[in-house]
Amino acid sequence: MIVNKGSLPQNSILKDTKKAVDYIDSYSFETTNNNLSMSELYILIFSTTPKWVDYLLRLRNKIVSVFGLKTEEKKQTHANFSIGDKVGIFKMYAIQKNEIVAGEDDKHLNFRVSIYREVDLKTTVTVSTLVYYNNIFGKIYFAIVAPFHKLIVKSLLKNSANTINSQ
Repeated sequence: MIVNKGSLPQNSILKDTKKAVDYIDSYSFETTNNNLSMSELYILIFSTTPKWVDYLLRLRNKIVSVFGLKTEEKKQTHANFSIGDKVGIFKMYAIQKNEIVAGEDDKHLNFRVSIYREVDLKTTVTVSTLVYYNNIFGKIYFAIVAPFHKLIVKSLLKNSANTINSQ
């Protein structure tokens, strides 16, 4: 399955962000399967983590716990959730017919992740990440994390695209 680097969808809720964004990326894939609700799609994408990603997240949690940063572990969840709920490790900020925005705020940085689905002749699913640094530690932290972030997002999308297209 091909995962493409792209840009934030034109109609994404995140386009309305008033605060200056320090980092942004978007990756997408195409599918013909539109049988999943947005919440089911969200759960599928974030539950397809390869073992190496789980290992990296456990390592990250051990390291950052020393600095007092959030270290939630991945949790099992269901697709019946609302704004404000904690789903997996992220808080839900927006749930719409074609987009879900989740994220976290911490001492060093805040981030939002959007799962956006555009149904046209082909259906495109785009995952976009926006990061806002709260201090210099946030900038340093994300400089270290960014290469892993890109690999993880691409891997999640490839795995979930393969699962969706095989259904």
